[in-house]
Amino acid sequence: ATWRGVPTIHRILSDRGARVVSLAVPTTWPPEPLDGVVVSGFDSPVATAIDGSFCHPPGLHEELRRRFGGMAFADFQERRIGPGWHEVARTRLLAEVDRKRRIAEWLLRRERWDLFMMVFGESDTVAHHFWMFHDPASPRHPASAPGGLRGAIRDVYRALDRALGALVERADPDILCICSDHGFGGAGAHVLYLNRVLEAGGWLRYRRSVAVGRGRTGSGAVDAARTWAVERLPVRLQERIFRALPASLLGRAESRARYGDIDLRRSRAVSDELNYAATIHLDVEPADRDRVIEDITAHLLQWQVDGHRPVVAVHRREDLYRGPRVARSADLVVELALRDGYTYTLLPSLQAAPGQTWRRLHPDEYVGGKGLGMNGSHRPEGLLLLWGRGVEPGPIESAGVEDVAPTLLSLAGEPVPGWFDGRPLLSPGSPRAAPVPPSAESGPGPSRPRATRPDEAAAIRQRLERLGYL
Repeated sequence: ATWRGVPTIHRILSDRGARVVSLAVPTTWPPEPLDGVVVSGFDSPVATAIDGSFCHPPGLHEELRRRFGGMAFADFQERRIGPGWHEVARTRLLAEVDRKRRIAEWLLRRERWDLFMMVFGESDTVAHHFWMFHDPASPRHPASAPGGLRGAIRDVYRALDRALGALVERADPDILCICSDHGFGGAGAHVLYLNRVLEAGGWLRYRRSVAVGRGRTGSGAVDAARTWAVERLPVRLQERIFRALPASLLGRAESRARYGDIDLRRSRAVSDELNYAATIHLDVEPADRDRVIEDITAHLLQWQVDGHRPVVAVHRREDLYRGPRVARSADLVVELALRDGYTYTLLPSLQAAPGQTWRRLHPDEYVGGKGLGMNGSHRPEGLLLLWGRGVEPGPIESAGVEDVAPTLLSLAGEPVPGWFDGRPLLSPGSPRAAPVPPSAESGPGPSRPRATRPDEAAAIRQRLERLGYL
């Protein structure tokens, strides 16, 4: 959150005198000192639950701990999936939906807030891990599974529906917004190794030819130790160990494990191989950039995987994004096709032999896990539902996630800063505000975000790594 270049909707309204709540919203750690309440979301340093650093105002964490036992997220390791794991995960996900509902009701009883935003991440977690049981057409669907596993996604959504009903009744809102930034579907049984494709085209070089086996990259003892720790140690013990290590050591270990066998000096293109975002970073002279992009694009579009072309398109970052920070993103975004309605899975190329650009999962890998290719995967289409003052029944056309914040401000009768990328989707008669100078409302001009302390940076990296994002 310290590197956010523009203010949140909470900050905008708080600065205008509103009372606000932000509960379990991602990218809000460390919490902003808003006029109201902040309990930071999952991309935060503690591996299993909130602590005092997540909460504003001071003292809130102790009250949450005393009343509700705190608040948890991913209160179980998600990488090593063994017998009984799904039963435990289902129980804990349902319990956490109920606990968040009780926390929200408690806050709503305290006062009538101007903005109350909360995130239930349990719908995401259950779909990632239980889709293969839910969907009988999934290539990973087991021949038999207990009914509790087949119905886990349904059960979590029913719990969310009950929680929503209780919260709406308690809040009696003027405006209600329900949204998600993505949808869900199933993952197929084909694995892609994007860096091996770049290697085959001559854009990436490895220092040595090595393939270590499933779940491991090829960076020797560093990766072996990290993999053993993540898979075998209890998550709370992992958290204590990682927080005790110096930030510099954590950074070097992660860099060695992820990129240690890639010869970056001789490579012109490298992918992070993140399963949820197929991107490519280039290291070429500006004069050569267009030619290299054209060559890589042609190579990827011609790539064949078991009789199917996995790449739909290769997008340049400047065609997708706008603003002063475009150059910080990956040069290329690779749009992958669905195969019979299911996504491909990206895994680290050092799990594969040189020249191997894809393979089929073995049946004992179908269950997946963080960093191993989960059996449920994201879809680009999200959900947006609006109800209340100023909202007429009917479909919302051509909505994007960037339109949600300006739409909510407009419905609330608040001026919409001119630097928003999105637009109000409703109330077309509500005028957009003129551009607001950064000095007046922290617009996206030259910003000087607070430098993240070394302990914060290391803690964030450790948490994201545990969640499977790094």
